[in-house]
This record gives sequence, C-alpha cells and structure tokens, in this order.
Amino acid sequence: YQRRVRGEAIDSLLACPETVAKLEQHLPETLRGDPATLRQTLNSPQFQQGLQIFSSAFKSGQLAPLMKSLGFTDNAGNAAAGGDFEAFVRAVADATKDKQEPVEEDMALD
Repeated sequence: YQRRVRGEAIDSLLACPETVAKLEQHLPETLRGDPATLRQTLNSPQFQQGLQIFSSAFKSGQLAPLMKSLGFTDNAGNAAAGGDFEAFVRAVADATKDKQEPVEEDMALD
C-alpha cells in the first residue's frame, strides 16, 4: 500500500496564492510562476516516491541522525526523533532562515 498526496490536496494548496508564494521561495527557478508545471511536478511519481521515502524515514526515526549529520540543530533532530512534524518543520525553517540572513560587511574606508 502506497499513500499518495491526493490531487485534490495539491489543488487546494495551489489555489491559495499565499501558500504558493511561500512554496515558490524554496523551489528552483524553473518551477516558479508556472502553476501547471508545479502541479505536474507535485503529482509526478518521482516526487511522490521521494515524499514516501521522507515520510518513512521520519516515522521510523531514521531522519534524526541524518539531520544532525547535515548540521541542523538538535531541535530538528530531536523533533524528527520524537515524530513531532510541526516542531521539525519549525526547527528546519529557523535553521534555514538563520543561514540565509545576509552578513553585513564592514565597508568603512581606512
């Protein structure tokens, strides 16, 4: 038995412009601004398989060591190990946001 994200769920997500805008921030340029391509990608067997693998790793606790080895905080690893998806997403988002903040350079002339 393989669970799939149903087309109706994907359609409801893509119907919300705010959700699409947030999602597109994390996508390659080729998927931005083209709802048909995005929908096709989310419904593709490759994406569905990747989602299934991620889901299995998360549920089994196998994702926690991977997250720690990738340099994510203990919060992300602990949330993954505990099966707390909301806390996991929050920890990953926080860690990613911290890494994306621009570093200000000292432009003073001596």
